[in-house]
Amino acid sequence: MSTRTLGITYDTGTFGGERLTRRHFDPAQVRRELAVIAEELHCRAVRITGGDPERLDVAAQAASEIGLEVWYSPFPADLPPARLLPYFADCARRAETLRAEALRRDGASGCSRRWRRPT
Repeated sequence: MSTRTLGITYDTGTFGGERLTRRHFDPAQVRRELAVIAEELHCRAVRITGGDPERLDVAAQAASEIGLEVWYSPFPADLPPARLLPYFADCARRAETLRAEALRRDGASGCSRRWRRPT
Protein backbone atom coordinates (compact mmCIF):
# COMPACT_ATOMS: atom_id res chain seq x y z
CA MET A 1 0.00 0.00 0.00
CA SER A 2 1.37 3.42 -0.86
CA THR A 3 0.85 6.57 1.13
CA ARG A 4 -0.45 9.47 -0.90
CA THR A 5 -0.36 13.10 0.10
CA LEU A 6 -2.71 15.73 -1.24
CA GLY A 7 -0.62 18.60 -2.55
CA ILE A 8 -0.36 21.35 -5.10
CA THR A 9 2.33 23.29 -6.97
CA TYR A 10 3.01 26.90 -5.96
CA ASP A 11 4.78 29.02 -8.59
CA THR A 12 7.03 31.80 -7.29
CA GLY A 13 7.80 33.03 -10.81
CA THR A 14 9.06 30.99 -13.72
CA PHE A 15 10.88 32.27 -16.80
CA GLY A 16 12.38 35.72 -16.97
CA GLY A 17 11.91 39.23 -18.22
CA GLU A 18 8.51 39.99 -19.70
CA ARG A 19 7.52 36.33 -19.59
CA LEU A 20 7.75 36.04 -15.79
CA THR A 21 4.74 34.09 -14.56
CA ARG A 22 4.63 36.10 -11.34
CA ARG A 23 5.92 39.64 -11.70
CA HIS A 24 4.92 40.89 -8.25
CA PHE A 25 6.11 38.80 -5.30
CA ASP A 26 4.86 39.93 -1.90
CA PRO A 27 5.84 37.69 1.06
CA ALA A 28 2.63 38.55 2.94
CA GLN A 29 0.53 37.53 -0.06
CA VAL A 30 2.58 34.35 -0.43
CA ARG A 31 1.86 33.45 3.20
CA ARG A 32 -1.88 34.12 2.72
CA GLU A 33 -2.01 31.99 -0.42
CA LEU A 34 -0.13 29.14 1.26
CA ALA A 35 -2.51 29.34 4.23
CA VAL A 36 -5.43 28.94 1.80
CA ILE A 37 -3.70 25.90 0.31
CA ALA A 38 -3.35 24.34 3.77
CA GLU A 39 -6.60 25.43 5.42
CA GLU A 40 -9.16 25.68 2.63
CA LEU A 41 -7.85 23.22 0.05
CA HIS A 42 -6.74 20.82 2.84
CA CYS A 43 -3.42 20.11 1.17
CA ARG A 44 -0.64 18.63 3.25
CA ALA A 45 2.17 19.27 0.77
CA VAL A 46 3.28 21.97 -1.64
CA ARG A 47 5.81 21.90 -4.45
CA ILE A 48 7.51 25.30 -4.50
CA THR A 49 8.72 26.10 -8.03
CA GLY A 50 10.35 29.08 -9.68
CA GLY A 51 13.58 30.45 -11.00
CA ASP A 52 14.63 32.91 -8.27
CA PRO A 53 16.24 31.15 -5.27
CA GLU A 54 15.32 34.05 -2.95
CA ARG A 55 11.64 33.65 -3.82
CA LEU A 56 11.88 29.88 -3.40
CA ASP A 57 13.31 30.41 0.10
CA VAL A 58 10.56 32.84 1.14
CA ALA A 59 7.77 30.55 -0.03
CA ALA A 60 9.36 27.36 1.33
CA GLN A 61 9.94 28.95 4.74
CA ALA A 62 6.34 30.18 4.90
CA ALA A 63 4.96 26.81 3.81
CA SER A 64 7.04 24.99 6.40
CA GLU A 65 5.92 27.35 9.17
CA ILE A 66 2.28 26.77 8.18
CA GLY A 67 2.84 23.03 8.50
CA LEU A 68 3.00 21.96 4.87
CA GLU A 69 5.38 19.31 3.59
CA VAL A 70 7.67 21.19 1.20
CA TRP A 71 9.13 20.06 -2.12
CA TYR A 72 11.77 22.63 -3.09
CA SER A 73 11.83 22.62 -6.90
CA PRO A 74 14.02 25.20 -8.65
CA PHE A 75 13.17 25.78 -12.30
CA PRO A 76 15.97 27.61 -14.16
CA ALA A 77 14.17 28.06 -17.47
CA ASP A 78 16.41 30.77 -18.93
CA LEU A 79 19.87 29.82 -17.69
CA PRO A 80 22.59 28.83 -20.13
CA PRO A 81 24.12 25.37 -19.56
CA ALA A 82 27.31 26.80 -18.01
CA ARG A 83 25.31 28.37 -15.17
CA LEU A 84 23.14 25.34 -14.34
CA LEU A 85 25.54 23.52 -12.02
CA PRO A 86 26.29 26.58 -9.84
CA TYR A 87 22.57 27.41 -9.77
CA PHE A 88 21.57 23.92 -8.62
CA ALA A 89 24.43 23.81 -6.09
CA ASP A 90 23.20 27.09 -4.59
CA CYS A 91 19.61 25.84 -4.51
CA ALA A 92 20.69 22.57 -2.88
CA ARG A 93 22.48 24.52 -0.12
CA ARG A 94 19.42 26.69 0.39
CA ALA A 95 17.06 23.71 0.53
CA GLU A 96 19.31 21.95 3.02
CA THR A 97 19.44 25.04 5.24
CA LEU A 98 15.65 25.31 5.21
CA ARG A 99 15.27 21.59 5.90
CA ALA A 100 17.70 21.75 8.82
CA GLU A 101 15.89 24.78 10.28
CA ALA A 102 12.56 22.96 10.04
CA LEU A 103 14.06 19.94 11.79
CA ARG A 104 15.47 22.05 14.62
CA ARG A 105 12.13 23.79 15.04
CA ASP A 106 9.95 20.70 14.75
CA GLY A 107 12.06 17.67 15.48
CA ALA A 108 10.72 15.96 12.36
CA SER A 109 12.70 13.77 10.02
CA GLY A 110 13.28 14.73 6.41
CA CYS A 111 15.40 14.21 3.36
CA SER A 112 17.37 16.30 0.91
CA ARG A 113 14.54 17.65 -1.20
CA ARG A 114 11.49 17.61 1.01
CA TRP A 115 10.65 17.94 4.63
CA ARG A 116 7.58 17.62 6.74
CA ARG A 117 6.32 19.44 9.76
CA PRO A 118 4.11 17.35 12.07
CA THR A 119 0.49 18.46 12.34
